[in-house]
Amino acid sequence: MGFPHTTGDTPQGPQADASDTTIDRLRAENEQLRDTLRTSAAIEQAKGALAERLRCGVDAAYAHLLKLARDSDISPLDAASLLFAPESRDGESPPPPRSPSDDAGRAAAPAAGDRPSAAVRTDGERSAAAGSPAVLAGPLDQFQHAQRLGNLGCGVWEPATGASHWSEQVYAIFGRDPEEGPLPLDRLAAVVVPEDVPLTAHLVSTLVDGREPVDSEIHIRRDGETRELRLIGEPVVDATGRPKAVRCVYQDVTGWRRGERALTASRRQLEQLRVDEERRQAIDMQRSILPLPERVIDKPGLRAAVRYLPAGILSRVGGDWYETSAIDGEGVFLAIGDVSGHGRTAAAAMARLRNGLSGLAFTGAPPDRLLAWLNRLTLHWPSSLTATALAGRFDPETRTLTWAQGGHFPPLLIRDGKATTLDPPEGMLLGAVDDAEFGVATTSLESGDLLLLYTDGLIERRDRDLQVGLDLLLRVASTVGSNDPETVLDRVLSAFGAPNPNDDTCVVAIQIV
Repeated sequence: MGFPHTTGDTPQGPQADASDTTIDRLRAENEQLRDTLRTSAAIEQAKGALAERLRCGVDAAYAHLLKLARDSDISPLDAASLLFAPESRDGESPPPPRSPSDDAGRAAAPAAGDRPSAAVRTDGERSAAAGSPAVLAGPLDQFQHAQRLGNLGCGVWEPATGASHWSEQVYAIFGRDPEEGPLPLDRLAAVVVPEDVPLTAHLVSTLVDGREPVDSEIHIRRDGETRELRLIGEPVVDATGRPKAVRCVYQDVTGWRRGERALTASRRQLEQLRVDEERRQAIDMQRSILPLPERVIDKPGLRAAVRYLPAGILSRVGGDWYETSAIDGEGVFLAIGDVSGHGRTAAAAMARLRNGLSGLAFTGAPPDRLLAWLNRLTLHWPSSLTATALAGRFDPETRTLTWAQGGHFPPLLIRDGKATTLDPPEGMLLGAVDDAEFGVATTSLESGDLLLLYTDGLIERRDRDLQVGLDLLLRVASTVGSNDPETVLDRVLSAFGAPNPNDDTCVVAIQIV
């Protein structure tokens, strides 16, 4: 029997296709297995870290991780990566969660003395778990186990005689020796923390007077620490409506409340990490799109300096921008603007607007025409955003600035030590209406003049009137005593103090030479 002819070439036909398909499938399965292993390792690491942090079991830690992921609307893997990364970007371990009380960051599961765990059951209790008829037969045993597992107990107090009865678990909750007998309800205020004395007195009075049931939480001191107790009580009245007894249920909820606080603190930490990450991404995007010069920019007939200050609040990074471009035969194109909104959406919109205007500027069209085109571009954004912009052309031969504005603050002119605001031509917010009209203004400049272009983040604050900010800017600009762009920016920003907490700030100082 002959054999098929073979060569060193790659096999062709159905056999080759089947081989390629098998290889692709195996690669995909291998990559999926790697992803599964990585995910599993990250989750297991997070479970262990959370269990150690909250001093609870691994299963309880995983439950808390799932709650954090659910409440933050992210996957458990993302929650684990954010909360329990081996190292932060600075090389330091993420800080443990903090909560408002002294118990912040403590056990989500009960600490020692909260509730016995299944791992410390007696032999009789283990036989109950195994289904021993001797243990399961008695309702009293079941009731006692329910009290132990829920860390709760019940009691009865008769106001007329002072007689009291507590179940076994109440003694454990209060840390009281059974030999001492139950604590009468009218002496409950003696064991609570001072801050809870008025509340406890009111609860007891309500029950003794037979007015209505109560359900509240109080704090007691036990074994040198504060314990949180839930008190549920109801008065028992006779036929005449007079109270003859008070039934109470006490439950130690210390472990649960600590867990809630720790979970809340972890949730806040997770949200803050997400905000920090979004801000970092927005700033990185801004820096890649809008590089800031480290020194004065020299253009035909002028020198310019720029300052950009991100918003003081982490989540408020916005879309401020500027442009200074020398265009052959067209002088120098100057622009500044601000996109509404914050975060990555605003940064992306800023890139589209700035790049669009910069490209349109090379057509040689006048500033009012450029803003009309930019308005149409803004109206066609997928999301409903608006923007402000100021665009101008500077002719270095005649020292003339031709400019237009769309809802933006006009430039500030500093000449001979006096600062004035240029009269703005007609123009409205970009993205507001389709048929917006824009006017144009022409300003004659002199050697030594200085123009200041700025966004609203410089002068606008929530805690003061806008006119106050404008007056401060005019006053500072008039007393700078220099037309050096860097010096002017330093003095102005120093006068306004810390960055605007709610908005970015962009300022451009332009010296006419």
